[in-house]
Amino acid sequence: MANESTTSTLNDITNDHIVVPHMIAALSERPGLEMLAKQFDLTGPFASPTMKLPVETPWWGTANDDGAGVDTEFDGSQLVDVSNTSASTGSVTISAGEYVVGQEITDYVLEDSIRGIDLFMLLRDKHIFAIDLAMTDDFCALFAGLSNSVGSSGSNLTVAQAISAQQGLRIRGAESDTTMYVLDNQQSLDIETDLMSTNAAAAVLALSADRLIGYAPTPDHGMGASRVIMRLRGNLPVVATGLTDTANAGADVVGACYCASSATNDAGGATTFGHVWKRLPRLETDRIVAGRSTLMVTSARWGCGELQDGSGGAIITDA
Repeated sequence: MANESTTSTLNDITNDHIVVPHMIAALSERPGLEMLAKQFDLTGPFASPTMKLPVETPWWGTANDDGAGVDTEFDGSQLVDVSNTSASTGSVTISAGEYVVGQEITDYVLEDSIRGIDLFMLLRDKHIFAIDLAMTDDFCALFAGLSNSVGSSGSNLTVAQAISAQQGLRIRGAESDTTMYVLDNQQSLDIETDLMSTNAAAAVLALSADRLIGYAPTPDHGMGASRVIMRLRGNLPVVATGLTDTANAGADVVGACYCASSATNDAGGATTFGHVWKRLPRLETDRIVAGRSTLMVTSARWGCGELQDGSGGAIITDA
C-alpha cells in the first residue's frame, strides 16, 4: 500500500530515541591500596605539611648477620668494667601534596538534563574516585624505591621469584602478621601461567611443592573490587593492578611484596609504608553569576612514603 503514516512523516510528534535515566559507568582501575599503609593525621593545628618520624638504629647487629653483632660484643668478665654502647636514631619524612579536581557546570546542563540522574551527586562521587585513584598511583610508585628486589629485567615473573620476595622480608628481620603482594597485571598473568606449567620439580615433589607455594585462587579470581586474584604462601593476598610504575625505560613493571599496616606490624616496626593527611577530601562550590554556571572543586592534601625499607621488596620483571 502507498501513503502510509510512518515515523518519518510524523517525525514532529515521535521520538527517534529516549535518554534513559541510567548512567553506564566507565571501566577503570580500582583505587584504595594506599589505605593499607599506616595512617598519620596532620589535619588541624599543625603548621607543616611534612612529618618526621624517628627510626631506631639497631646497636645489637642486624638480621641475617650470622650473629656478628652479638657474638662477643656483650661478653663480660669479672672485675672488667663494661664499655659504653652508643645508641642512635635515624629518621624518615613524608610530605603531603595537593590533589584537586575542578569542573564548571553551566545552568543549561542542570536545567536540561533528564530527571532520574542527579548530575551533581554523580560528578561529586567521580571527583572523590579520581583523587583516590591518583593517590593509589602515587602509592604504587613507592615500590620502585625499595632497596631490595627480585626478578630479572626482560623476563617473566616466576613462582620462585614471588616466594623469594616473601622470604627476603623474613631474612631481613620483619615480623609481620599482614603481608601482601601487589603485582602489575602483566606479572599476575605471568605467575598464573607459571603455576599452570609443568616442570620436573613439580612432577617429583608435587605435594611438597604445593604446600611450599601455598597457592589458592580467590572465589572471584580478582573480579571484585579488592582485585585479590589469589593467595600465596598459605594466606598472603595477591592484588593485581594496572597502576604500577614501569622501570628500565618501560621494559619492565614494578610490583612489590611488603608488610601492610596492622597493630602488630606498626608496633614491631614491620609496616613498610605510611601515608599522611593534611586536608581530608573537601567539596566546595562557587556560583559564577556572570557565566550562569557553578564551579565544583574537590581537593585534598595527602602524601605517602616509605617507613621501613627492609620490610618490603620490589618485584621487577618484564612488562
